[in-house]
Amino acid sequence: MDLEARYDFELERVSNWITSNGYSKVLIQSAPGLLPYLPKIAKELANSTKSEVLIDGRGRYGACDIPHSLVGAEAVVHFGHTGFVPAEYPILYVPAICKLEIDDYIPRVIELLIGKDKVGLCASVQHINTLSGLKQELESKGKKVMIGPPGKRAQFPGQVVGCDYLCAMRLDSEVDSHVIVAGGEFHSIGLALSVSKPVIHLNPYTGDAKWVEKSVADKINRIRGYAGYQLMSSKKVAVVEGLVSGQRTPGVAKSVRELLNRKLTRATVDIIQAENFSDDFFLGLKELGYDIVVTAACTRFVTDDYDRSPLPIFEAREVHRFFYDALNMSRGVFILQ
Repeated sequence: MDLEARYDFELERVSNWITSNGYSKVLIQSAPGLLPYLPKIAKELANSTKSEVLIDGRGRYGACDIPHSLVGAEAVVHFGHTGFVPAEYPILYVPAICKLEIDDYIPRVIELLIGKDKVGLCASVQHINTLSGLKQELESKGKKVMIGPPGKRAQFPGQVVGCDYLCAMRLDSEVDSHVIVAGGEFHSIGLALSVSKPVIHLNPYTGDAKWVEKSVADKINRIRGYAGYQLMSSKKVAVVEGLVSGQRTPGVAKSVRELLNRKLTRATVDIIQAENFSDDFFLGLKELGYDIVVTAACTRFVTDDYDRSPLPIFEAREVHRFFYDALNMSRGVFILQ
């Protein structure tokens, strides 16, 4: 597997960081899709730095998903995300920019944009390098193209993170469509849930360019709204606090429990701590008699895990808004966004 064929892992910069800081034992980790590259990266870094390089065997889903504390290592190198979470140990983030070109797929995007003159562009960090060329091509066809400044959890203009689509949201009133360059459907669905204008998803790995179906976002929002209704009648509520560094929000979990204790006077509300929200974890909560999960961890659990969890999932930060908007529920205008 050629390390430099598809991604820029910046191994020279990583090696210099390790050696200049004198780390003798380093843990490397990555986004799930980059896990197959880690064994060879570990070997090359060990050879160039003479340090012991350990491999984190679990794919990390974001910069927030880092170990709470290190065991057996002095520092971490994290491939595939840009950092926004303070850590209690040294950590180097390497975005691992993808080298795949999208030039051959741009004509399809232009075809889809017939009748759309004002376009917002964004991308996941691996494909942030494609935006300037895409912008130039669209502008040559007479489009007005905008790339928003990074949100609070992003680093580059136009960069989206699973929990931060501010770069596109800030442009939403000024454009009539959005184009996102990203692999898989994770970020395209997240964008469609965050903006009001239609979204085109360009996948550099497959070459597909297509509109994100409005029905997908509508279905997820209906399910989220229904989870809110179920919360009102729940007798036993699990408020789940994540233990990974970037998702640990004890203040949010405590605040939500206090509110639910006031509003759901006949319900038992417990705070449950967990690091990995697996299928077995959700099943275990159901077996313990809980009616609903209110997650104070990753905001994407409510949109990504609703179809596999045996319990309804509600987002902790939406609880206050839910009760604030309770008067609107009977009029059918309560939609979670």
